[in-house]
Amino acid sequence: MIEVNMRDVKQYESDLKTFAKKAFPFATKATVNKAAFETRKVAQMRVEKDMTLRNKFTKGSIRVEQARTLNVRRQEAIVGSIAEYLATQEFGGVVRGGGKHKPIATAYSAGQGEGVRPRTRLPRKPNSMQAIQLKRRGRGAKSRKQRNLMAVKEAAAGGSKYVYLDLGRRQGIFKVLGGKRSPRVKMLWDLSRTVVRVPRSPWLAPATRAVETQLPQYYAEALAFQLQRRGILGR
Repeated sequence: MIEVNMRDVKQYESDLKTFAKKAFPFATKATVNKAAFETRKVAQMRVEKDMTLRNKFTKGSIRVEQARTLNVRRQEAIVGSIAEYLATQEFGGVVRGGGKHKPIATAYSAGQGEGVRPRTRLPRKPNSMQAIQLKRRGRGAKSRKQRNLMAVKEAAAGGSKYVYLDLGRRQGIFKVLGGKRSPRVKMLWDLSRTVVRVPRSPWLAPATRAVETQLPQYYAEALAFQLQRRGILGR
């Protein structure tokens, strides 16, 4: 790696403009693209570290659109994601359930305890929506409260530990704990809301700021490479 300071950068820039004007745009383009790819690299690391990822798509959705023109004033590289939900993470916003209740996993479903906010792990496999099988319970009850009580007792007696409960303002899928005499419930999935507010959790802006400090180094390396390529600077 070339050790540089700002005096070196000014000298490299002057030499390249004087002796190889056609090469100068290649150096600036290389700098812009290098910064973009490094930004993507840091952003992917932040996403992987700070978010609960269910697959590889989220990380891979972060793309770079490279600068291709040799017109220095128009050179631009763009870093972003093709996944709309990453934009929501970056700036905050809401996710709408399309009129249906949107299942939201609780921290308890991931084994983190009820008070953990926000949840940072995936639900445990037995607590996943795909693994839970619900039976119709509480039939014949005259009120919601009676239906809930009957559903919990039936689940505890039947050995099926998962039950849907309607508590009025809150609805969800609960796990039934304890024995037949004194069962208790813990919410695994909240089905109360059709709109979920997503707090702002930037992943791109911090990556951009981290890479900005390295721009002089990238620029110096790109200038030196072009000078070496043309025999102006010793290898």
